Amino acid sequence: MMSNLSLNRSEPEVGDRAVEITNLSPLAVRARLVFKAMVRIFAICILIQVFLAGLALFWDSAQWASHTGFARLLIIVSILILGISFIARLPLSLRLRSAGLFGIIILIAVSAELPSGIGYLSALHPVLALLLFLGTVSLIRKTDALNKEKKKESAEKSG
Repeated sequence: MMSNLSLNRSEPEVGDRAVEITNLSPLAVRARLVFKAMVRIFAICILIQVFLAGLALFWDSAQWASHTGFARLLIIVSILILGISFIARLPLSLRLRSAGLFGIIILIAVSAELPSGIGYLSALHPVLALLLFLGTVSLIRKTDALNKEKKKESAEKSG
């Protein structure tokens, strides 16, 4: 049997999604839009990075400098994504995924710099790049799902 208190609660429970979404500041709303764009840009940057590696492997080995230099941009974008996830007041799961992308970037950088004695671990470099891309696509999908949920709840409230 449920008590009247739980049925007629005047304040939302902690973590109530509808309240979380409607209580977002204009800054958080804008940050969510920026986050969504940044994650998509990050996915495109990963594809460019793979293309640069392909150029270095199959066309001109001097292109490794481009691949290495562009990696710095990936690090910066991943840090921005992580920071924006907090400003956007995204759910913890999305913030953790953003941190995970940054962590994978760090592992990729480490795998590229391993000494030749344990160079076989460097073979993880392209595997980690694949995980980074898949994680980014997953984050895009989860962000889109959050936005769709927000729109649905807004429509239910106004309708």
